[in-house]
Order: sequence, then C-alpha cells, then structure tokens
Amino acid sequence: MSSIGQKISNRFWEFLMLFIAITLGFFVENYREGLADREKESEIIKSFITDLNTDIKELEVAINRREIREIRVDSVMYIFNNGLENKYGKDLYYYARYLSRPFVFWANNTTVEQLKYSGNFILIKNQKLIDNLLDYNDNYVFINYIRQREEYLVRRLFDQINEIFDPKVFDEMNVYDIEFVYPSGNPKINSNSEKAIKELMSNLHYIKTVNLGQLGLFREHQKRAKQILNYIYNKYPDSKSALKN
Repeated sequence: MSSIGQKISNRFWEFLMLFIAITLGFFVENYREGLADREKESEIIKSFITDLNTDIKELEVAINRREIREIRVDSVMYIFNNGLENKYGKDLYYYARYLSRPFVFWANNTTVEQLKYSGNFILIKNQKLIDNLLDYNDNYVFINYIRQREEYLVRRLFDQINEIFDPKVFDEMNVYDIEFVYPSGNPKINSNSEKAIKELMSNLHYIKTVNLGQLGLFREHQKRAKQILNYIYNKYPDSKSALKN
C-alpha cells in the first residue's frame, strides 16, 4: 500500500473511531437524560398520588359536613314555616348559628398548578393522565366559582339573622373555632317581623340549593379523584409501593 493510501486509511479509521465515540457519547447522554426524566416523572406521579389521596379524604369530610348543613337549613325552614319558633327556640338558635358557616373544600392542586406554569407537563409521557388531571383541576375551578356565589348568599343572610336572633344567646353558644353548643333554656327570637322572616326563608332557599349543588359536585369530584388514582396505579404499578417506602 502506498504512503498516500496508508494515510487515507489511517484518516478513515481515525474519523470512524471519532464518529463512534461521539455517537456513543450522544447515546449515553440521551440515556442519562431519559433516566433523569423518568426519575422526575416518578416523583411527579407520587406527588399526584399524595394530592389525590388528600383530596379524597378531605372531600369525605366536606361531604359529611354538607349533609349536616342540609339538615340544619331544612330544620330552620321547617320551624319557621310551621310557626314553631317559640316551641323549639333552643334548636332554632343552634341550627341558625351555623347558617353563616358553609364548609369549604380547598383542593390540593399544587402539583398540577406548578406543572402548568413551569411547562413541565412534558415530563409526563401519558397524555390521557395529563388530560384527566387538567379536567379534574378545571372541575375544581367550577367548584370554587360556586363557593364564591355561596359567600355572596351567606352575606345576604346576616341582615335577617341580626334582626331576628338575639346576639346574647349566640354569644353564650361559643365554644371554640367554628363549633357551637346549644343555648340554655328555650330562648325566644328578637323579632317576629314577617318581612324579615320571609326574606330569611327566601335566602335559605337559595342557600339550600347551592348546598345541594356543592354536595353533588363534591361527590363527583371525589369519584373522579378515585378514578384517576386507580388509573395511575394501573399504569404505574411501582408508584404505590414506591410511595410507601
């Protein structure tokens, strides 16, 4: 082989070795990045599981409180509609004191919100999971919108409550946080104003409607959370055991 041929051959092998080294380096780097992305995805999935489990538990409490609220609203309406306020003053005051305290559900959507604003949803390879989580988050946005409307209705109650009920009796009922006890004896209402009572009944009708709406939304939201959680466990079987460790 001539010297020129030898040089060409040497250059070819040098180029080939360099090409192989660069290609291997590229694949190794891609493998490392892919491994890192999978680890990040796994951490995000575990965060989703934590958020959903927390939502499910808190929604259980919220549903129970909303069911109790339904009973309290119905009780106040029944007592007034049947002219029993003097007979059941103790119960009336107790139920009425809770009218301004609807139970609010606050979603644990930190992980979804962070991914939305950081653009890191790309780390989740399962598009169906992304769609389900975004839809779940949008459903909470609607729940929160109804909560704001409910707050407006609750504010409307105060004028009638302040006119009809004795604040001294309410003060006696305070215990801690948002809980109250039955008042002593059989306290009477401050005013029998037909206008005030009618306005109270009208507002309670809307409060009852919104409460029933929220109750239905809470149940549906909890159902969705459980469905997404089961989907994650099926598609990411290692996530459940990893979370325990």
